[in-house]
Amino acid sequence: MARVGDPDQIWSTRKAIVALFSYIVWQDRRGDHRLVDVFLGIAKAPRIGTLLTEPITMLFEEASSDPPNRVVTLLSPYTEWEFQFGGDTVTWWAAAVMTVPYTEEVGQSVVDTMLQIASAHHLESYIPTDIWAWLKKRPSLPPICEGRSVGIRAYVVRTVRGLGDVEILESYLLLVWSEWNDISSWGFAEMCTSIREDLGGIGVDRKVLIKRLDHVLGELDRGLEHFKQCNPSLNERHIPAAREQYKKLKEILLEADREALEILTRTSFRLITSFNPLTRAQNHTRHLFAPFLSHVRSRAHNTRPSFPQLRASFAHCGFPSVTSSGSVNPQWEGSQYTLFSSLHCPV
Repeated sequence: MARVGDPDQIWSTRKAIVALFSYIVWQDRRGDHRLVDVFLGIAKAPRIGTLLTEPITMLFEEASSDPPNRVVTLLSPYTEWEFQFGGDTVTWWAAAVMTVPYTEEVGQSVVDTMLQIASAHHLESYIPTDIWAWLKKRPSLPPICEGRSVGIRAYVVRTVRGLGDVEILESYLLLVWSEWNDISSWGFAEMCTSIREDLGGIGVDRKVLIKRLDHVLGELDRGLEHFKQCNPSLNERHIPAAREQYKKLKEILLEADREALEILTRTSFRLITSFNPLTRAQNHTRHLFAPFLSHVRSRAHNTRPSFPQLRASFAHCGFPSVTSSGSVNPQWEGSQYTLFSSLHCPV
């Protein structure tokens, strides 16, 4: 009987997998995808990936022989991108991916592979923006995958920030913020910086990010044994470390919301005193405006108020935006519209 780790047994197994894989690819080219799906299930099993690296690498090296794009897409997460391939292979992979109809399984494979490629300094620049945009489709990631592990490195966070697309950045954070991840110290610091610099200010909707963090924190309360059912390698440090990080990220997001509201109220005061000659001529402008700010805060609950909310606060606090007959004062209508438009408030 062959011993565990026997080199002859390993070599024999690899030869069998390579031969079987060639047959599977041939069948897929003929339109029979069943064996590929079976092979993909094997690839997802723990500790099998090293045996699959060789046949998948061979497939990728067949770029000139037109390998099936669906096979390339679904199996691409199961090879060693950082050590096996160069930029030409990334370009070829991206072109293959763009031809495959989107499904949740395809989306998972693409973003898993993309995060692996992005973590390799010599490869990330070859990822087209169209592939990064797959993050906007909001696929999920399995609890255990290489992209989840390497996709939270500081270098990857900086790369995503450098794209200059807030929607891609938000989608990336929604993907990698997970109860299955505790983030490296450098990656965590880069995320904190990104929230303050890229996701602060008026006009950014942070509610969906805060909701995601609330979900992650709730899942962490399920305890270590729950997580070890899927990932036995997790230890007792995982939950407290992850909980501390995600609580801090939520605090920074809430702080950004509060700062945005302060900017809104300060700008509102300046614009209102500028637009309305009546209040500008009165000495008690601040006295008049204080109830308005208080009413806005109470109704907005630390979020960016809408046009109707602000307008209702004007009326509630006695500003002359509505005449005694109930119709809108034209002078104030123009002023309010200019004010709210400049603050990017939804009408």
